[in-house]
Amino acid sequence: MTFAGLMRESTDCVEHALHSDNDVEQMVAMRIVETPDSFHRWESEHSRLMHGIADYSALSSQVGALKQTTLSLIHGKALFEYLKKKEVRGTQRSHLIQHFYPNRGYTFAMVAAHGTYLRKTCSFLCTSQVGTEVVRDDEFLDPLQHYEDLYSEYFDLYCRMSLPDGPSSASEKSLLPLLKHQLSEWRWVILNPRESTPLIRRESQLRQASGDTQKLRSLKWGFLKRRD
Repeated sequence: MTFAGLMRESTDCVEHALHSDNDVEQMVAMRIVETPDSFHRWESEHSRLMHGIADYSALSSQVGALKQTTLSLIHGKALFEYLKKKEVRGTQRSHLIQHFYPNRGYTFAMVAAHGTYLRKTCSFLCTSQVGTEVVRDDEFLDPLQHYEDLYSEYFDLYCRMSLPDGPSSASEKSLLPLLKHQLSEWRWVILNPRESTPLIRRESQLRQASGDTQKLRSLKWGFLKRRD
């Protein structure tokens, strides 16, 4: 994959998102192209991400970098997604913004958080499309969706525990490191497809057959314990 090809696919993705039936995708794309400055800022950040992928010479290494990049984008867009999804307002929002942006004023930090969310989400749409349409990896999105769902659960609990009136029960406190461990396991699965793909496929087939769309609570595959 060349840098020019990755950027061309990405701008095509943004154009497609402008006409998407998905309201979130359309809103994100519209805000990115709303002004020349907003588009150029996204393009500058996104080009650095694409250089980080294209600079590898082997396709397998490029795919690994693409997955690493997609994982980092999931993390980067999580804060504003949480504030929006949970409708966090008032003192709770102020406390969380101060927690994640300790050296910035509230208004400036909120603008920064929203801008980061838009750019990271737009790039996430692009890397997801590259993984499915360019790499043509049928197993690209499903494990990442598991990871994103699990990270959302982890981030939800992390934010609630960061609040002064957050959960105090021992069971909830003990859940946070467990979720973090599961995220590490899923990250390994995503970045090591040769070892994990047969098991990912089997799990996906089992969930489809049973109608169970819940994410896995734990990976109980013994080979995970043997990783480096």
